[in-house]
Amino acid sequence: MPETRNRLPQLGSLRAFEAAARHGSLVAAAAELHVTHGAVSKQIRNLEAELGEPLFERRNRGLFLTERGRWLAERLSTTFAQLEDALADFARREADPPLVVSCEPTLCLRLLIPSLPALRAEAGLDIRVLAAGGRIDLRRDRVDLAIRRDDFPIPGHLAVRPLADEAMGPVCAPALAGTAGLPILHTRSRPDAWPAWRRRGLPAFLGSRDVQFEHFALMLEAAIAGQGIALASLHMVADDLKAGRLTALHPFQPDGSRYVALTDKPISAEGRERRFAEWIGGRMARTLADPPGGFIPAR
Repeated sequence: MPETRNRLPQLGSLRAFEAAARHGSLVAAAAELHVTHGAVSKQIRNLEAELGEPLFERRNRGLFLTERGRWLAERLSTTFAQLEDALADFARREADPPLVVSCEPTLCLRLLIPSLPALRAEAGLDIRVLAAGGRIDLRRDRVDLAIRRDDFPIPGHLAVRPLADEAMGPVCAPALAGTAGLPILHTRSRPDAWPAWRRRGLPAFLGSRDVQFEHFALMLEAAIAGQGIALASLHMVADDLKAGRLTALHPFQPDGSRYVALTDKPISAEGRERRFAEWIGGRMARTLADPPGGFIPAR
């Protein structure tokens, strides 16, 4: 035969007793539970009757737990806390998990991560950021959307949503503006940046020497520290230009590439991927439309 369980007391009675025991007051328990003082008193009397023993001693208009009442109150407090945690976990599981976005490392550090609070407040999006560049396998890496510059062949099975044109320009620390013969800073992640700039007939900024950095972010930090002139992406240095950490030595110019959002399925009209792409693309478009340091659109 199946095991029979003893009938549990009413949950409301247990809750009223636990609150009164914790506060040491029927009035405070009633205020917490949003019921009357009389309702709490009745719930506790019902519980005591069902258990067959008093849980409080009532003397001099005070409320004092019995020894067994204290034992029960402590365990009920733990049980109700666990119940509240379980319900909170349940609510979190019902909500959408964070949108996983893979972004080129320097753009990630200088644009996406600083934008996370605004993305939550304005677009209602929780973002989990992965810093990575170049080709990506969205399914293997469990990524919902990737931000890339379209400087490599994009597989045909990926959906591509344009975000904004790239714009490059020379920058340095404000104190060095107008100084001749500054070192020219390069990065191995964009080895053709300065040669392509000069091929378009733009100012060469010949310097005292060339300094090579492994990553774009390191080159920009060196420029901020006053170590030379860097050819920078407007989208990566817009905040530095506004804050006066860098100054532009020439208006930013399009380099023929653009930033795109990549997904492994079409972006739905109401999906989180579209909300993200529209928000971040809109921010980048506003930077291009009103750039600190100037921007000459392509003809």
